Amino acid sequence: MRWLWWLGAPVLAAMLLFLAARDIVPAYTAQFGSGVPGVFTATEHDCGGRTCTWVGSFVADDSSARRRVTRATGDGLRRVGDSVPAEDTGNPYIVYPVTGSSDWLLITILGAASIVVLGLWVRGVVRALRRP
Repeated sequence: MRWLWWLGAPVLAAMLLFLAARDIVPAYTAQFGSGVPGVFTATEHDCGGRTCTWVGSFVADDSSARRRVTRATGDGLRRVGDSVPAEDTGNPYIVYPVTGSSDWLLITILGAASIVVLGLWVRGVVRALRRP
């Protein structure tokens, strides 16, 4: 079972840290800054497991962007065909509701937890190498 800590923990923590680092700027920009305003129109509602996602098209107000994306968590959509205001913050796969999303908090927690796990793992490696 010790191999799980020595091999699994750093791999999982590094993967989570990579994902958090990739998505943190767009999520924080959506929550605390501003992005390119536009409209998200839902074309699919996919519910699998414990969460549901809305997939659809995003069109920027200035027509500079038009693409197929997933919408981050938030209110406003009730059925396929609904259109709601959204912001494009640079994430190639996700647009955010203009009212904000809780994604930034989840990304922060996962990133911080992975940094703690990696730090504990490095500390354990250093201790193991220093033992006579």
